[in-house]
Amino acid sequence: MIEVLALASAVSTVAGSISSAVKAGKDVGSLMPQVGKLAKLEADIGLAEKGKHKSPLGRLTSSEEEGFAIAQARMAHKQAMNDLRSTCQLYGPPGLWDMVVAEQAKARARQKKALEAEAARRDRMFYIMSICMGAAIFLLGLGGLFYWAYWLKENDVI
Repeated sequence: MIEVLALASAVSTVAGSISSAVKAGKDVGSLMPQVGKLAKLEADIGLAEKGKHKSPLGRLTSSEEEGFAIAQARMAHKQAMNDLRSTCQLYGPPGLWDMVVAEQAKARARQKKALEAEAARRDRMFYIMSICMGAAIFLLGLGGLFYWAYWLKENDVI
């Protein structure tokens, strides 16, 4: 489950660590896991914007605070990407920004697919449980109705 209130700070933290590593001249290969984390956070923000980060019952109780947190995370991500682009172009080796963008696209696609599959599985489980509960209530009600009819017949009420 996505913690929407912490998304903005996580984006800022990861982007800051990438920027400081690029400025320090770290190896490009060591930065790719951090770039993947940034792309994962972007996929989390996108899923939260669609409302798929909560269970079907939880979607009924969305708050304005969550909406503002998602908007804040989106703005923090945009600012972090702008800062990261300028840092990579100024301090990084040639082609670093293109490599970052390509890696982010791959990681974002993987994360989005995984998160949507998880949300679909959670929703499917909820609906199956709802159908089972509805069927159980229906069968209990039907059994009670038959028992009541039998009781009326036995006591010569009808």
